[in-house]
Amino acid sequence: MSHELRTPLNSLLVLAQILAENSAGNLSAKQVEYAETIMSSGKDLLNLINDILDLSKIESGKMEVHPAEVHLKAIEDFAKRNFLPLAQTKKIAFSVQLADDLPEVIYTDEQRLRQILKNLLSNAFKFTEKGSVLLQIKVAPMQTSATPMLAISVIDTGIGIPEEKYNIIFEEFLQADGTTNRKYGGTGLGLSISKKIAELLGGFIRLESQEGKGSTFTLFIPLNVAYDTTKDVIVSEVAAGSEEEFSDDVNHPEPEQPQGPLEGRKILIVDDDPRNVFALTALLENHKMDVLFAVNGKDGINTLLENPDIDLVLMDIMLPEMDGYEAMRHIRQMPQYQTLPIIALTAKAMKYDREKCINAGASDYISKPVNLKQLLSLIKVWLYR
Repeated sequence: MSHELRTPLNSLLVLAQILAENSAGNLSAKQVEYAETIMSSGKDLLNLINDILDLSKIESGKMEVHPAEVHLKAIEDFAKRNFLPLAQTKKIAFSVQLADDLPEVIYTDEQRLRQILKNLLSNAFKFTEKGSVLLQIKVAPMQTSATPMLAISVIDTGIGIPEEKYNIIFEEFLQADGTTNRKYGGTGLGLSISKKIAELLGGFIRLESQEGKGSTFTLFIPLNVAYDTTKDVIVSEVAAGSEEEFSDDVNHPEPEQPQGPLEGRKILIVDDDPRNVFALTALLENHKMDVLFAVNGKDGINTLLENPDIDLVLMDIMLPEMDGYEAMRHIRQMPQYQTLPIIALTAKAMKYDREKCINAGASDYISKPVNLKQLLSLIKVWLYR
């Protein structure tokens, strides 16, 4: 489902972004605004898809947890890296406070912890128009639980929530005020997903709020978790879409771009979806690159053999007849293509796809919907490596 939903969305977002950039300068201001609206709506749809897929995995008992050592300093860095720019844009004070008596390392699922924090911090900034947002991490008082717990609080000076609505905001598609989703946006799924992930991590979320004065959402998680493996939490691949904006493991940050022209470089796109081929071709041809395409792995290999001057391959994974994995393995078996840059593209975006792609022969990996700046950066990195 992730693949089927993301594939058409990819071409929509890529083409909308190309139009919004108006590099040819032939669109009116109103037409650029239309393109930006299409792009914004597409991103909203992507967020909704990610939330629904996450919720369905949780409710079917198929969301995995991978406990490991987590450095609290890394959590602080993550929060600052992702939310300081937003705070500066909204002119809201943002700070992170770590208590002096904290251990350097805790034992939990870092990816899921980040997912909860992203939801809580995003909500705090969304509903705070002035004042401050604070992320506070400390050891919870012993009376909170019989198990030693870590308390991670997101404290804002936003609109606040009346006490009688505390439970409602954790329900799917509901918000304390039915009109707030129109004013502030959002799917109404973030808190529901966060609550359920907290339970998977052996913890819970507590809310304290006063209408008009702000809210404090506190995530309590065990300092050292012994996960109950008898529970029906099935280890399965996890769609990375909801993490791709903030996880270092998926769609890694944009690399520095080496100097070098793209004009005249020959790129092979291997993709069976004509919408994606059209969108990517438009992007690459805007940078004066020559583009060839093939509809499956076998055609991709034949096109390579017929065009030995191809500089780089963009390889989709979900292909008919011969998929991207098999095609990359065949290419790497040819001596002349041992060092040919191959960037894997996939709308499947599962947790272990990056490793699987690299093992099959990919030089790098990017998930759909494709971020244009990131894709161009990767192309430059591998063309001039």
